[in-house]
Parts: sequence; structure tokens; C-alpha cells
Amino acid sequence: MAASLPFVSTAFAGVKSGHAEAELISGSASYQAGKPVAVGIKLKFDTGWHGYWINPGEAGMPLSAKWTLPEGWKAGELRNPIPKRFKTGELSGYGYEGEAVYLVDLTPPAGASGEADFKVKLSWLTCNDSACVPGDVELSLKLPAGDGASGQSGEAIAAAKKKMPAPAKDTSLTLEENGDNLTLTIKGPESLDLTGAKAFPATPQVVADTTDLVFERKEGVWVAEAPKNEYAEGQIALLDIVLYGGKVAEPLSVTWRAAK
Repeated sequence: MAASLPFVSTAFAGVKSGHAEAELISGSASYQAGKPVAVGIKLKFDTGWHGYWINPGEAGMPLSAKWTLPEGWKAGELRNPIPKRFKTGELSGYGYEGEAVYLVDLTPPAGASGEADFKVKLSWLTCNDSACVPGDVELSLKLPAGDGASGQSGEAIAAAKKKMPAPAKDTSLTLEENGDNLTLTIKGPESLDLTGAKAFPATPQVVADTTDLVFERKEGVWVAEAPKNEYAEGQIALLDIVLYGGKVAEPLSVTWRAAK
């Protein structure tokens, strides 16, 4: 199966599959032993086509990245940039149009030396109003050992980081289930202002994907009401919410976990 995939062995080269072009970029021209390297997966979507967020919504598939790394290297969590909301036919979804850069930290062991060769197998789904087409590629990137100085894609990586939600400081999320309805409450510092902010559930199959989450200030906290997702099974255990726009200057995330 892997042998049939488009393959790129040179750094910073893109390859097309389906209705998107994939490119592997690094924020550094070299790596330092023991220190993470920020690597980006850039997807450019054809006009009229879109790809999907970690929570794709009612239909779709998020980007999958499977790494092959040098001995001792570790890949961190694949981080998705803030999405937009759209409809594919009658189905509501979350994802990207134009271009999206996903980030992952690759960390070498303390004693790493010499050139490092990274390979990643990517799978995604692109859709328009009438069809969906999968994409599958393998990409490769080589980095020498060095001082970790910024590389030719340093600015692109820095821009991508600004689109990644960061955990909101001193802020908590609570969830209450009332039959088929959910009450979400965010408590934070006085400076937290969610007026006009977009709020998307990063955890799939919790909040109904057809619902616009709107938080309103009530008695010192921010509250939103929403129907439960029709595919939610059993007691909800986890919900991660991404907030951005309006008076939220930088993308934030808040997480609720059920008590054990």
C-alpha cells in the first residue's frame, strides 16, 4: 500500500494528492540534541474544496500523520489550527479552506548527532458541495545537527503557532447534562471577555454539530446552552472547547473532564 503513495524525499517540496498539496516544513535549519523542533504539515486545498479539523463535524475525516523517526526521537501531539465552520450539502463541519498548517514537535534524544531523516505518512479527506476525495502521501525531511537556528520556514511556523489554541489561564469549563441538552459554563478572570467569540467543540460527538455555541455573561460566568450530539454514547467524559475571535485576542482552549 505504501509503495503506491506519492513520495517526496527532498525537504520543503510539496506533493499533490486528491484535491490538496502537502508540504513538510521546519522552523529550524538544524536541530539541537534534546530540544524539540517545530515541524509543520502544510496543506493547500484546491479552490472550492476543504479539509477537516480534529473534530470534522457531521461528516469528514481529520488529518492523520504516522511518523517514522530516527532511533530515540519522539513525536508530540499533532496540533490543529483554529478552524472555520462550513456546510457540505446539508452536513455541518469544521475545517479549512485555502491553506492550513498543522504543527508537531519532534524531540531528539539527549545524545542525538548527525543528520536526522524524518518520514511521515499523511491521510486526509477533501470535500466540496458534491463529492469527497481522499488524499494519501508520504513526505520526508532531513535536518543536520547544529545550533537550531531559524530556517527558511521559520516565519511560516511562527505564523502557524499564532493559530494554535493555548490553554486559557486560570479558567475552567464545566458541563451539565440535562437529558438531550447541555449547559456549558466557563469561569475565568475578569479580563476574560467572550463577547463575539467563536466557540467550537474540539471533542467529537459531544455537542450537536449543527449548533452555534454562543457564550453569554451571567452572574459573573459565561454560559452556553446546546443540544447534545445525537451520536453521544453514555455519560460524557471529556469536552475541549476552542475559543477565538471577537474580544478573544489569541486562540484559547478550555477543557472539562468528568470526575472519576
